[in-house]
Amino acid sequence: MRNKLLTTEKKVPESDRGIPIHADEGVHAQMAAMAERFVPLPSRILDVGAGAGAFSLRLADRGYDVTALDVDEDKWRVGHIPFRILNLDGGLLASIDVPYDALCCLEVIEHLENPWQFMRESLGAVRPGGYLLLSTPNVTSFYSRLMFLIHGRFHQFDPADLQYGHINPMTAFEIETAAAYAGWRVVSRIPGGYLPVFDFSALSVRSFVLNVLRGIFFLAARGDKRGWCLLYVLQRP
Repeated sequence: MRNKLLTTEKKVPESDRGIPIHADEGVHAQMAAMAERFVPLPSRILDVGAGAGAFSLRLADRGYDVTALDVDEDKWRVGHIPFRILNLDGGLLASIDVPYDALCCLEVIEHLENPWQFMRESLGAVRPGGYLLLSTPNVTSFYSRLMFLIHGRFHQFDPADLQYGHINPMTAFEIETAAAYAGWRVVSRIPGGYLPVFDFSALSVRSFVLNVLRGIFFLAARGDKRGWCLLYVLQRP
C-alpha cells in the first residue's frame, strides 16, 4: 500500500533511461511541470549542479535549450547537451557568458558553503523577468521536527549525510529572506517528493512508536510541514 497518508513499501531510487536521479521520488517530474508552467518554450535554461544529467535531459525533451553545470564531468551521461565544469563555491558568474531565461538548481543549495552568495550571483545569471527553479530538503517538515526533537539534527542532515555533501540546512524563512535580499521575488512554493504521515515499511516496536509520534507531530505542526523537500520558483523583477 502506498498513498499520501501511509506506505508499507520502502522507497526505490529513481532513474531516467538508466541515468540516476539524485533527488527524492517525483521531484524531477514536479519541477519539470513547474518549468512548463512558468518558463515558455524554447527558453535557454542553465541546469546548475546537473549531476549525471537526468533533469537536463527531461528539460531538453520538452523543448528547452539546456546547458548543464557541475563540478564533476566524469558523472555526465548526456553527450548531446552542453556541459561546463563549475565549482559553485568558487562563484557562478565566471562560467556564464550571457544571461539565461531560467536557472534550475535542484537539491544543490544545501551543498553550498555560502547559499546567500549563490542567491546574489544567480540573479545576475538570468535576464530581467527570468526565473530560478530551486529545491532543497524541507527541514521544517513534521518528520524533520520529530527527528530534531529526538536527535538534535534535522532530517537529511545526519553525520551520514555529510558523505554526499549535505552541509547547509535551510528553512523556508532563510531561503525567502536570502532571496529577497538578493532581489528575487517568490512566485511559487510547494512541497515536493514523497513523505507520508505513516511509514510501515518496517514492522517493529520501534517503528510502531515512531509512527505514533509521526502522527502526533503531523497534527501539531504548522507551516511547511509537508514534503520531503520544498520546490520554489523565484523571478527576477
